[in-house]
This record gives sequence, structure tokens and C-alpha cells, in this order.
Amino acid sequence: MRQALSLPLAMSLLLPAIAAEAPRPEQVQSDISTREISIESNFTGIEIVLFGSVDFSRAPSANEGPYDVIMTVRGPNRPIVVRKKERIAGLWMNGASKTFPSVPGFYAVLASRPFRAVAPDDTLRKLGIGFANLDLGKSVEGEPAKNGFRASLIRLQQEHGLFQESDDAIGFIGRSLFRGSVDLPVNVPIGRYTTQVFLFRDGKLLSQRQSSLQVHKVGFERVVYMLAFRYPLVYGLLAVLMATSAGLLAYAAFRRQ
Repeated sequence: MRQALSLPLAMSLLLPAIAAEAPRPEQVQSDISTREISIESNFTGIEIVLFGSVDFSRAPSANEGPYDVIMTVRGPNRPIVVRKKERIAGLWMNGASKTFPSVPGFYAVLASRPFRAVAPDDTLRKLGIGFANLDLGKSVEGEPAKNGFRASLIRLQQEHGLFQESDDAIGFIGRSLFRGSVDLPVNVPIGRYTTQVFLFRDGKLLSQRQSSLQVHKVGFERVVYMLAFRYPLVYGLLAVLMATSAGLLAYAAFRRQ
């Protein structure tokens, strides 16, 4: 009877030990150097640093490659109209146009190596990583087909520093620590920004983490912005009043001379 009970008892003691030895899946942890950016009159742009680590990291074995990390920073969405310039009777005029309802005001992609080599195209498309995989909203019926409008939009955003793609911009420090940086230009729009960090190995997504930061105006710039976008009539009247006052003051000054 004692021998019959000893086997189940031994198995019950071994099961917790076996479960404890099972490797835990890797988890990515990340944060941002700042969670709030204030734009004043002397704002000339800012660099933000994204950093993180891999919890339960395992050293690469002969059958497993090293970790890959992709980071994205996305600003608030807004509609943008792209117009095609056409030459009519010797004059350049606006021709066909296309409205993109949901364009990120800022979008940046950073990777530990060229991100198209990190994961398959289907995975990148599902996660919305890269310019080609951005969801810019549904087209309005009756608008012309793409015909290069999307490519032109991306090119213009890149020229203004609002769209960025940086391969090999993320560096690992040791086995599990990593960091990357993004430059926000002077014309960066205000609003809530979302940052996402994706951890890959051998093309497979292991973990992801999301955080956010807020960009807002302060001081006189905030007052002007609020008037212009929330109270346009008041803003227009004040602008006319200020222009009229400046003209009258200039007239009075020159008349005395």
C-alpha cells in the first residue's frame, strides 16, 4: 500500500519543479524620455528617446537568431487634400484632387535593421508598419483613383520632416537593453502621440508595448491657436482690428514727420 501511494506523491512533487523550469515567453518593456512637450515661441524642434528592455531574455542559440525591434511614433490624424497642378493657358492651376480622411500628422518608423527584412510583408501590413502600410482612411466616392496621389502625399510629408523611416536606428546595449531616437520638427502638430514597440525574432512577433505622449502649445501661442481653431470669428475680428490699429499708428507716425 505504501508503494502504491509513493508514485503519485512523487509525481505531484515533480510537476511543480518541471513547470518552474519551463522558459517564460519574452516580454518587451519600453518607455519614452518625455511624456509631455510644450511648444513656445522659441521652439525649434526636439529629440525624443525611446528605450526599453526584453524581460526573460534568452541568449540566442544555434537555432534562434537575435532579437529585432521596430518602433513607431504616430501623431494625431487629420484630413489632407492633395491637388494636382495642371498647366492651363500658360498658367499653373489646381486640377484633380484626392482627400485622405485620416493622415497622421507625424509618423516615424525606426528599426534595429531594415524592417522589411525583420518580418514578412503580411505581418508588416497587419501591424501597419511602414509608409506603404499606413491606413489613410477610406476614399470618398466619386474621387479619382490614386494615380500617384498617395505617393505625392508621402513625399510632401517627408519633405516637411513629418514622415520618417530610419533603418538601423535602434541599437542594443548588451543582451536585452535597446534605445532609439526620433526628431520632432518645428512644425510638428499638437495632440496626443502614440508610440509602439514591437519585438521580433526570426520574423515572428514575440511581444509589443504601447505608450503615449502629449504635444501642446503654451503661453501666447496657445491663446492664438485656441482662437484660430475654436473661435475663428473672434480670431478674424481681432486680426482685422490689430491690422487696422497698426495701419493707423503707422499713418499717424509718418504724418507727424
